[in-house]
Amino acid sequence: MKVKKSEIQLLIAVLGILLAVVTYFLVYTKFNELSDSMESQNMSLRSQVSTLEVLDQRKADYLAATEKMKTYITGFESRFPADILPEDSIMMVKNMETATRTYVANISFGTTAEVAYDAQASTDNSALAAATADAPADTAAAEADAAVSGTDTTTVTTSPVSTEGTAYGDTHMYEVPLGISIECTYDDFKGLVRYIYNQQERQSIQGVNISYNGDSGELSGNMNLNTYYLLGTDKVYGEPYIPDMPMGVQTIFGNMN
Repeated sequence: MKVKKSEIQLLIAVLGILLAVVTYFLVYTKFNELSDSMESQNMSLRSQVSTLEVLDQRKADYLAATEKMKTYITGFESRFPADILPEDSIMMVKNMETATRTYVANISFGTTAEVAYDAQASTDNSALAAATADAPADTAAAEADAAVSGTDTTTVTTSPVSTEGTAYGDTHMYEVPLGISIECTYDDFKGLVRYIYNQQERQSIQGVNISYNGDSGELSGNMNLNTYYLLGTDKVYGEPYIPDMPMGVQTIFGNMN
C-alpha cells in the first residue's frame, strides 16, 4: 500500500502533538512542582541566612556576654556549699548566736528535700517560640541584642541556632529546714535578720513567731530557716571548724585544793 507524503506528514504531526502532551504531563508538571518546592525551601533558607549574618556581626558581643554569664554562674554556685550535715547547722547556729547576742535554746532539724525545678515555664516558652517560627530575621536579631544588653522584651522567636548540643551542668539543689528557739532584745533580733541575709552561703527565713516577755523585757519565740546546698559542681565539701571542748574535771568533789 502506497502512503501519500501528506499522510506521513500528518502522522508525524500527530505523534509530535502526543509527545508534547506526554512530556507536559509526565515531565514538565513534576519538575514544576519540584521547582515550587525548592523555591519555598530557598525562601526559608534565605531567612535563616539573614538571621545568621546578623548574629555573626554580633558574635564578639555574644562571646563576651557568654563569658560574663559563666562568671556569674560560678559566683552564684560558690554561695552554696557542697553538702550540709547536722554539725554544719549546729556550728552555723553557734556562730550566729555569738555574733548577734541571741540565745538559742534548742535546734530542730527538718527533712532534707530537693528544690524542684519548675519546667512549666520552659515548656510555655518553647510552645510560644514554635508558634512564631516564621518571624523575620530582624526580630531574631533584636532578641539576641536584648539578651546581650540585659534588656527585656516580650517577643519570643526561634532561630536556626540550635541549643540541643549545649552541655549544662547536672546540678541539684537541696534545702535543709532548720528550726531554732530564740531569746533576744528587739535590736538584737534586727541584727539577727541582717546577719542571716549577709551570709556568704545562701539562707532564707521562712517564718518567725515571737512574742514580748514582760518579765525579762526581751523577745522570745521560734524562727524557721532554710539552708541550701548544691550538688553537681566542682565545689568540695569542707568540714566545719569545731573548737576543742573541755571534758571532765580534775576532781569529782568540785574545787577542792
